[in-house]
Amino acid sequence: MNIFKVSLFSGIVILLGCFTQNVFAQSRDSLLNVYNTQTIHTFGKYYIKGDKRLSFRDLKPELSSAINKDLYKKAKGDLNLSRFLTVTSVAALVASVVTSKNNKTASWAFSIAGTALNLGSLHLRKQSREILERALWQRNKEVLFGVSQ
Repeated sequence: MNIFKVSLFSGIVILLGCFTQNVFAQSRDSLLNVYNTQTIHTFGKYYIKGDKRLSFRDLKPELSSAINKDLYKKAKGDLNLSRFLTVTSVAALVASVVTSKNNKTASWAFSIAGTALNLGSLHLRKQSREILERALWQRNKEVLFGVSQ
């Protein structure tokens, strides 16, 4: 008699487990579909949304909430300043090579300035990427769960 109760209880638990999985399958499948088609992921210097490849510029209309717009503007400003510092760094290093024969002190100064500008550029580029990743994380959270801050 006791074995019968245990096997009956086990059977009921298994049946309930099967039914509850089917109950939640619809919401899980639709959430997976939204995740695969609407969220944006980073892939090198490009961003992927569904099966489309987006550039930094293409992200502007995707980041529509106020927080995301502000983060995008900050990331874009940092990226532009980083690009300017990179060009300035290259110019300083070229000036260092050009002046190396005539004036060693100026050559060293240009070399140090070029290296410092390049390090600043790398820092700003990293900061820009981190800010943009934060904006994308926020946007994906809004798309998946309808939550905004």
